[in-house]
Amino acid sequence: MNTTKIMKTVRHQRAYIKLVNNKKLRTNASKQYLQVFAETDGGYLFTANEMEKAKKRAEKNPEDLYPVEFTEPKTKVITKEVIVEVPAKGLFAKIFGF
Repeated sequence: MNTTKIMKTVRHQRAYIKLVNNKKLRTNASKQYLQVFAETDGGYLFTANEMEKAKKRAEKNPEDLYPVEFTEPKTKVITKEVIVEVPAKGLFAKIFGF
């Protein structure tokens, strides 16, 4: 029996997590969800309990986690010189307060 393993290439994608309120709160529903939005897959909603279960599963199986390194982008300081002309006050402006 010949078994062939098909390898599928995976394109890495970014995901964003945000805490969102439940807009149509029903009985026994969570007041808030953690929205996970993946670049190509769309959005998912998880309760805090579901996220806690996922965290425990990840702690139990660290070998299955894909290593991710977060780095802050280097800050770029932009300096801009602005020249503002202030009109000189004449004699009448000094006398009458213009």
